Amino acid sequence: MFLRKLELHGFKSFAHNTTLEFQRGISAIVGPNGGGKSNIADALRFVLGEQSMKSIRSKKSEDLIFSGSATRGRMSMANVTLHFDNHDKAFPVDFESVIVQRKIFRDGENQYSINGAQVRLKDLAELIAKAKLGLKGYTIINQGMGDAILESSAKERKEIIFEALGLKEFQLKRADAMLKLSHTTVNLEKAEGIAREIEPHLKFLKKQAEKIEERHASEEKLAALERTYLQKRMRAVSAAVHQREAEASREETRIAELRHAIDGIAREIEEKQGASTTAFEGVSGLETSLLEEETKRNAIEREIGKVEGMIAAFRAESNKVIAINVAYVREQMEDLRRELASAMEEQQADAMREKLHAFAHKFGVLLETVRSEKVKAPQTGVDNSAHLAQETARLAELLAQSGERVRSIKEQTKNTYAAHSAEREKIFELKNAQKEKEHACARAEEQRSMVHKEIEELNKEKEVLDKEKLFLESKGAVFLIEDDGVMLTADEEEMRRSIERLRVRLENIDLIDENVAREHQDTQIRYDFLIKETEDLRQAISSLHEAIGELDAIITGRFREAFKKINENFQKYFSLLFEGGSARIEVVDNTQEETEEEEEGEKRNAKEEYGVDIEVTLPRKKASGLAVMSGGERALTSLALLFALVSTAPPPFLVLDEIDAPLDEANSLRYGKMLHELKAHTQFVVITHNRETMRQADVLYGVTMQEDGVSKLLSMKFETMAGTV
Repeated sequence: MFLRKLELHGFKSFAHNTTLEFQRGISAIVGPNGGGKSNIADALRFVLGEQSMKSIRSKKSEDLIFSGSATRGRMSMANVTLHFDNHDKAFPVDFESVIVQRKIFRDGENQYSINGAQVRLKDLAELIAKAKLGLKGYTIINQGMGDAILESSAKERKEIIFEALGLKEFQLKRADAMLKLSHTTVNLEKAEGIAREIEPHLKFLKKQAEKIEERHASEEKLAALERTYLQKRMRAVSAAVHQREAEASREETRIAELRHAIDGIAREIEEKQGASTTAFEGVSGLETSLLEEETKRNAIEREIGKVEGMIAAFRAESNKVIAINVAYVREQMEDLRRELASAMEEQQADAMREKLHAFAHKFGVLLETVRSEKVKAPQTGVDNSAHLAQETARLAELLAQSGERVRSIKEQTKNTYAAHSAEREKIFELKNAQKEKEHACARAEEQRSMVHKEIEELNKEKEVLDKEKLFLESKGAVFLIEDDGVMLTADEEEMRRSIERLRVRLENIDLIDENVAREHQDTQIRYDFLIKETEDLRQAISSLHEAIGELDAIITGRFREAFKKINENFQKYFSLLFEGGSARIEVVDNTQEETEEEEEGEKRNAKEEYGVDIEVTLPRKKASGLAVMSGGERALTSLALLFALVSTAPPPFLVLDEIDAPLDEANSLRYGKMLHELKAHTQFVVITHNRETMRQADVLYGVTMQEDGVSKLLSMKFETMAGTV
């Protein structure tokens, strides 16, 4: 990087647009005193951001603007522009050419721009520092400032060296970090103070908000429990109603079935009783038949006895000769037989009894007639006893038949009685079954009545639940649909107890203004913000301390690295200028130079509390130190130190404003030789009257002032002149 061009317009004595183009190497600016040469150095200081009017040789900002002359009016603005070649990117921007411009107006306004873009002074200072350009006695050195280096304090010398070494960038960053640290510390203290003030009130609000939250939570839980309990109860009641209705329907069906069964049993009993009565009447008839049959049987037995008696009588009288009319007897016996057969066939007992009595009477009459021998038959010699035996056999047969009928009637009677008893037993069983069915029907009717009563009670409860549901819905409660499939397994009684407990708890929680919760929320947000801010500020402070530490390490490390080389070059150039002697710089503690107040305020910056002192010993003199040196010796010493810095850390360009004025011819030669050696690495712009310095220049500018008070510029390139000679 090197300085290519300087443009001035309205700055001090340069009223016209004036352009100075610079080459690598040495550019010399010459001219008579008062011509405006040093105004060029002032312009360079001005455009690089100098704020001290004293350093630009002015009392006020208006002095920097052309104030006019007898023939020209004053100007309202001064404008200075620098053009840099930035191929080596010394300026950390993506431009091969960097144009720095500063304008100043009569009202004191300043405008800064880089490549046409307006920037702040701070931005310009940072960019200049990164390019290793500076204003504190190193980039631009005017007459008298060489000795000022020696007159500076140890701390100021350190700053000059820092600027020469390109550490100004890090110092600016460190200063910015320190400023941020100071502001951040103040902000942290403020935030912590406000947080401490808020904290007690926040605790109070938190307790109040917790009560509100507890109340809300309890209300929400109560609402949820009431909703769930109500929904569960409604489902349970509905299910119970359906169950009871189904049970009532079953009882109705059962009652109808029981009544139908009772009616069937009653009909069956009636039928059984009718059949039993009919069967019992048959038994009476059988008993009458049995009596009649036994009477017949007895009559036959008596008749058989009579016949047997007659036979016996006949046999007893068998020895008698009786003539009996057998035909008559046989005829009578045949009639008797027919009568007996007719009697046995009679169904009515009375009629049978009468016929049997008639039979017996006739048989007796016939037997008495035979015995009285009133019936005489012609003697035929036939035995009539055979006829009686036949009659006896016939009567025995009738008697056997009668016995069979008696047994048959008895068996029928027995069977009828047995059947009647079984029927009566069945009727008894049917009556018992009827009674059981009637009892079951009564119980079913009682159960039906109870179920209907339960249904009525459940419907009443359902009406109450419906009203409560409508009330909860009016408060925003949302109920699940009936067929959502959600199973509620919580115990209803436990839920009811929980509801009661929550209601009691809500009664014990104080009513608090809802705005307290909003205030707590706002205060909590503010408090959290402050706590977060304090954490961020502490983190920022920690980061700033870390950054400051890193910057201190960079500054200290680079300074120590370059310190030895500066001392070597200082000794080299000092010996060259003084033809002997010794010179060195050393680091000294600078805290003793500060006042007690400053010392107290700078304790935190102990790493910067050091400076640079100069120790020199002139050849052929016993006395040593800057205090015993003459003005010329001090000028040579400052030049030796200046060139030591330039050789150690070559700046992009260096402006020397008549610093060679005190030099004699021999030292001017040495000075010129040094410039020639150093121009390989540093671009020099020298303002001089020294002929030796002029001989070292590659470009020569002449500045003069005419009668109108405006500086004029002439230029000459020695290479061009040498080519034309």
